[in-house]
Amino acid sequence: MLFDAHTHLNFEEFSEDERAELARTISESDLAFIIDVGDNTASSSKAIEDAEKYPWCYAAVGIHPQHANSVCDETLLEIEKLAAHPKVKAIGEIGLDFYYGKDNKEEQIEAFRKQIRLANRLRMPIMIHTRDANQLTMDILTEEGAFSEERIGWFPPRLIDGKESPDARVQLHCYSGSPELALEYVKKGATISLGGPVTFKNGRKAMEVARAVPIEALLSETDAPYMAPEPLRGRQNRSEYVEHVVRRIALLHNMSFEETGRILTENGKRFFEIDE
Repeated sequence: MLFDAHTHLNFEEFSEDERAELARTISESDLAFIIDVGDNTASSSKAIEDAEKYPWCYAAVGIHPQHANSVCDETLLEIEKLAAHPKVKAIGEIGLDFYYGKDNKEEQIEAFRKQIRLANRLRMPIMIHTRDANQLTMDILTEEGAFSEERIGWFPPRLIDGKESPDARVQLHCYSGSPELALEYVKKGATISLGGPVTFKNGRKAMEVARAVPIEALLSETDAPYMAPEPLRGRQNRSEYVEHVVRRIALLHNMSFEETGRILTENGKRFFEIDE
């Protein structure tokens, strides 16, 4: 059983027939669960529609940094209303993207801060997108209380190497930072999510992160339809391709595929509070 902790079945360019076909292949695969992730109010609503339709599908709702200029009180109120749905399990994806968004950094920062505050008020997990802003992302998360003692107290501790460790329910989606920063995040209570880049031939840094981070603090994802893993690179990514990510993590941790898949699935169920 496998877990795709970040995907976009709600992708706006899919036709309903394409989406239904993707859902069929997920149903027939070894996937136990997926998290269908919103990046604006429309895609967040669509993620909830998918979650209502498929038992293995859960949703995250939020405003991606590329849409930061659209964030206002009305937008935030709509996200809060969507977050009340029982199959919504996180606020996200939110964060900073200074690779594509060099011209609206201040708007991104403000939207990020407001959505962290919303997640804290709702006591919900947070799903982070960060690109070319690694340290600032950590600084803002820290300043806004994402790793505070109060927030950590809302969630049961996790076991890492047999010892209780804080769990702030903060997911660093498709993590691209250094191993050192990843370990600092884990110490604060964050969880590192890895996708296709850990399988790439030039994915040395992602592989170093996978080796360095304890398996109990990792999640597996695809970010489908983007970033298909090897040996499928260049194709449209699909949730069932998370198998290749899990196989690479298993290899890097010198574990069996089956045991790695079981642990990563349990990590996902705990992180998103999925009881089935």
